[in-house]
Amino acid sequence: MAATEPQGGAVKARHPLVEKILSGTAPEVIRMTAARGALPLPLSDLVYAQICLLHDELPGVVQAASASLAKMTGETLLPLLRDPGCEPILVDHFVRSGRLSGGALEAAIAHPAILDATLESVAAAATEETLNLIVTNEVRIIKNPHLLEILRANPNLAADNRRRLAELERDFIGKEELRVRSSPTVPREEPQAPGEALPEGALPEGVPAEGGVAPAGDAAPPVMTEEEEQKYEEALKKTPTFQKIMKMNVAERVQLAMKGNAEERAILIRDTARLVSTQVLKSPKLSDNEVASFAKMRSIHEDLLRAIASRKDWTKAYATVHALVRNPKTPPGLTIQFLPRLGNRDLKVVTGDKNIPELVRRQARNLFLIRTQPPKRMGKKAH
Repeated sequence: MAATEPQGGAVKARHPLVEKILSGTAPEVIRMTAARGALPLPLSDLVYAQICLLHDELPGVVQAASASLAKMTGETLLPLLRDPGCEPILVDHFVRSGRLSGGALEAAIAHPAILDATLESVAAAATEETLNLIVTNEVRIIKNPHLLEILRANPNLAADNRRRLAELERDFIGKEELRVRSSPTVPREEPQAPGEALPEGALPEGVPAEGGVAPAGDAAPPVMTEEEEQKYEEALKKTPTFQKIMKMNVAERVQLAMKGNAEERAILIRDTARLVSTQVLKSPKLSDNEVASFAKMRSIHEDLLRAIASRKDWTKAYATVHALVRNPKTPPGLTIQFLPRLGNRDLKVVTGDKNIPELVRRQARNLFLIRTQPPKRMGKKAH
């Protein structure tokens, strides 16, 4: 997705009424009251709800929310924008509105949670004053060379700032491998050294098809290689749906995550703005098959895999459990607890998968041996 995850992007716990508004289950009277700013909520939650209500199905609610937000002054917003816990969706809305100036604009541009997509959108047509604020955020520019190119293309960029960007590019960008908008790769474990001792006993040949612990009729989903997954995601980016989502701001993507279809959720779960991808898992339309497909993805954040693993109703499905175990990004502590659920065939595959942490492979190997090695017979006692 266009936006990158802000630093320290932990998803904030929201008021239950805000969650109802997001899910579409809040009645009209609650939505209208929130849109007018009359709902007794903390200011940050109220503003968050109003931004989301800009995409409500009722025009009256949209109009009321828009009017309330338009009345907010820089003086009112400044405490919110200076709060380190301010959510990216708030920063995104007010920066894109073009109504911020002075201290409020400075606080928003410098906020650690501001999304790259927000900065890129503003940088394209910003005034010299705003460009000065963006250019001072050198760390963000080094991490996102695309932002540097957008800044350079703006004719309002002052000569001093052009020189500053040239120095940044010369001294930092390109000196190390910087991957922009890509998911972190999972390091592959080194192959076992020749002659390295295996645990006692070797994996027996002729393994039974499936162990008794795998529910009848459940089939383990195919697992894509890293290369196959990258090719799939490249193809996904060429779809009309992806192009449509790329034009949305954060608030619109959050709403779509709750109300969209399966194809849209498959794209939004990969959104590097954790605010959006986490919302996908809260969609009332989410199916078990979708959850299992998410659990296979190496490109989604570890926190999403934790969330899937923590839901007992989702991990009842063998396909989901198998996908979590085979995903190298699933934390080993979670993976190990699911190993007893795998059948013998899948356990054996896990023991030989070099992408999976050694700790998990060792536990799988031990469990496989316990299941498949015949019990030792006790010798007859001499009388």
